[in-house]
Amino acid sequence: MSEFSIKDGLESLNSNELIKLIMNLIQREGQARLHVLEWLEQNCDTNKKASNSNKKSKSPKIHDELLFEYWNNAQSIISEFNCYGGGPEEEEEEVYEWLEKISVLIKEDNITPEAKRRFMEAAFVEYDAGNSGFDDGLMDLFFELCKEKDEWEFLVQKLNRRQSDWRKKLVMRIYRDQLKDDSRYLEERLKNLQYGMDYWDLVQYYIGKRNKKLALEIAQKGIEQGDGRLTELYDYLIDHYSKLQDRDHLESIAKIAMQRKNSESYVLERLFTFYKNGDYEKAKEKLILVYKTTHHKRYFEEYKRMKNYLSESDWEKIEPEIFDEAQNNNIHDYMSICLEKGMKDTVIKTMISPPKNQWGYASFSDFDIFAQKLEKEYPKEILEYYYKKAYRRIPNGDRKTYKEAVKYLGKVKAIYLKHLKDKDGWTHMLNKLLMEFKKRPAFIDEVRKSKL
Repeated sequence: MSEFSIKDGLESLNSNELIKLIMNLIQREGQARLHVLEWLEQNCDTNKKASNSNKKSKSPKIHDELLFEYWNNAQSIISEFNCYGGGPEEEEEEVYEWLEKISVLIKEDNITPEAKRRFMEAAFVEYDAGNSGFDDGLMDLFFELCKEKDEWEFLVQKLNRRQSDWRKKLVMRIYRDQLKDDSRYLEERLKNLQYGMDYWDLVQYYIGKRNKKLALEIAQKGIEQGDGRLTELYDYLIDHYSKLQDRDHLESIAKIAMQRKNSESYVLERLFTFYKNGDYEKAKEKLILVYKTTHHKRYFEEYKRMKNYLSESDWEKIEPEIFDEAQNNNIHDYMSICLEKGMKDTVIKTMISPPKNQWGYASFSDFDIFAQKLEKEYPKEILEYYYKKAYRRIPNGDRKTYKEAVKYLGKVKAIYLKHLKDKDGWTHMLNKLLMEFKKRPAFIDEVRKSKL
């Protein structure tokens, strides 16, 4: 091996020769420039360099250069993602690593205003393309980058060059939270009140300004005119009027929700909670309306809740309706109700012969939870249920279905031995099944491994 030492060779060079060597490396290797800049940023004693009043610190210039080195690495990939609407996962991860490096650099707060503006100009080209999936990450960087008023106004200017609801929200957020410009925030906000969350944004603004009167007015207007999600507005109004025990306003809110068919079951639920400990008739009315206005009903849960709350006479009036609707719309809830009523024979019958849909197939077949509850009282019937579930998984099956079949055969065995005390019956049944499927070695192997 050569005795030549690179370290010794470098130490023999003067400063000009070292600079020449490094510049040569930078020209030869693309990432060398980045590595040199990072080394300078981490190791140069800029405080000593700045001690001479006639010399300026090189630190901001290094940070500016690093910013664009990081950005150039990220931008090349982001541009590709914008062209194709995405890209490989490993490249996505690489972009986020570069963006994280930029974020760390920003937090050191040494980037010059000129570099900030040049960076936003360059990055907005990719942000405006809007097809890369990195838009949120870029916007986070813009928000981290801006510190001074003119920087925030420049960001507003860039956002306003294209129109979208999201950009409008960002602009309003900047006016309200960063520039503290109430008049411009309100001007934009009042021009853009369409959705419930737009109204809620304005309500929160007035809450922050301790102007409850205007907050309530806007919330009321929002539930009357806003589109989409109104939950926060309803909660704000209901909380306020509940504390005041103002039933007229609460009833008015419920009426609006029902007329607009927007979150009506949610509002009625809130009013049921308000009335339930003090006004039985009002609470009963709201509870029944909650059931009637809920689109995806949980029949068994509502069945139990109404049974527990309503008087016996009122319960007798509504109970048949819930029972019939559950039977027609949700067989699982229907069977749970049947168990609640002690109709175990009906549950067993449904498990063995489930109702069929219009194409002649069972609409629901997973009744294991009921089997577990009833196997002690109805061992033969549940044994038949488990056996059918096992058998269906064997013809045209694979390893996965064979494993499932063996699981159910284990349940069959447990019933034979534990409840029927019939070991011979189990042995006969298993041998018959193995004989029938003797040409399915994978199934036989799964049975053997399970030690049935």
